[in-house]
Amino acid sequence: MERSGITEPPEDRERSTGELVKMMSEQVSVLIKNELKLAQLEMAGKGKQAALGAGLYGAGGMVAFYGVGCLLACAVIAISPGTAAV
Repeated sequence: MERSGITEPPEDRERSTGELVKMMSEQVSVLIKNELKLAQLEMAGKGKQAALGAGLYGAGGMVAFYGVGCLLACAVIAISPGTAAV
């Protein structure tokens, strides 16, 4: 994680309440920023997967549509008596 902006006093003395609150606010700020970056990356990945799935679903629908059209055309050709002789 990113800790460059956080200042830590030496460990040999106790920290005052003001220092603790300041450190807490800095750490919470860094934590929130990192969580938002992570959420954006996760949503971008999920968005790409959703777009791919929708595209494949649409392509499958078109193949099914044309397949039904071909089956209907074959049925019409099979039923018509004089067309096969031409």
